[in-house]
Amino acid sequence: MNDTDALADLRHHWGGAYKIGWRAGRWRAARRDDGSMVSADTAAGLLEQIRADYAARPVPREDNGPWWGAS
Repeated sequence: MNDTDALADLRHHWGGAYKIGWRAGRWRAARRDDGSMVSADTAAGLLEQIRADYAARPVPREDNGPWWGAS
């Protein structure tokens, strides 16, 4: 998987809890609740860091209701 696809995949699965990005060869994810960060040299490494962080302290996610937008 290339970096663009890896970024899209991480954002798809974890974007509700983390702001995820890649810059200058470093992968980073900032928690959406308090902004604390995890980082890694690879997308796979970042995924491990996110999973460990989330297991230790789950990030509250906003409930947007049903997919069709009704409340």
